[in-house]
Amino acid sequence: MSPDATPTILLCYDGSEQAAHAISVTAALFPGATVKVLHVWEPVEHIIARYAVLAPYLGGELIPAADAGAEEQSDSLADEGAKLATQAGLIASAHTAKLSNTVWEAVVEASTSLGAQLIVTGTRSLSGVHELVVGTLSHSLLQHSELPLLAIPAPLRG
Repeated sequence: MSPDATPTILLCYDGSEQAAHAISVTAALFPGATVKVLHVWEPVEHIIARYAVLAPYLGGELIPAADAGAEEQSDSLADEGAKLATQAGLIASAHTAKLSNTVWEAVVEASTSLGAQLIVTGTRSLSGVHELVVGTLSHSLLQHSELPLLAIPAPLRG
């Protein structure tokens, strides 16, 4: 990539206000850039495994349909993010990734497969013990990604 070329950007999008804000900041910083808008979705069986109490209420035969619905919702969110990015002046395409381990791993894998040179994510603006317990995508990416990361803080509320 030449020094004055704009990188291909992987833009994490979850439909939140912070993610929409990250799109607008990305458009201001990298006008006309190519962005791959990514939404990561979680298979229902992962959710059931995490919350075993749900297992009796969702029979095994319903899981494929539930996963299809989750994947469809993910496609819709990725399309929504790509539309916002296009409206902001970016060259955007929508992408999804199925969660297999952690969200950060899905993002890193997608950044490689999509040829990104930069990852952009919003932040949840957690602090102190809450961030330590919950963790954040931006913190995990900072620790594990080999690509540069641009973490856009949530807009200040005045």
